[in-house]
Amino acid sequence: MNFPTLAEMLRVDTATLIAFLAMGGATFAVRAGGILMVRFLRPTPFLDAFLHHLPGAMFAALVVPALLKGGLPEWAGAAAAYLGMRLTGQLAVALALAVAATVSLKLLGL
Repeated sequence: MNFPTLAEMLRVDTATLIAFLAMGGATFAVRAGGILMVRFLRPTPFLDAFLHHLPGAMFAALVVPALLKGGLPEWAGAAAAYLGMRLTGQLAVALALAVAATVSLKLLGL
């Protein structure tokens, strides 16, 4: 079995490099444009309220379909995350409990 050399692994196709740099530039432009817009434009009260509630709505849009398709492990993970957040207020603790509960039940075959 022939393994590639380091030089072969580090070789980059020109088209791939151009696409990578272009997407990086586009991402930077979108983020910088948002920062510049907020600096010069003041949001209306409606837009401010909308942006304030958007993260919760996005999170719900991602979590609810997974819970509806999931079984006991997914529901147990959601319950563990909820309890972890309510008891500690720490996102990392809530996520760790959710992952631990879900993976544990999946490993048990549930």
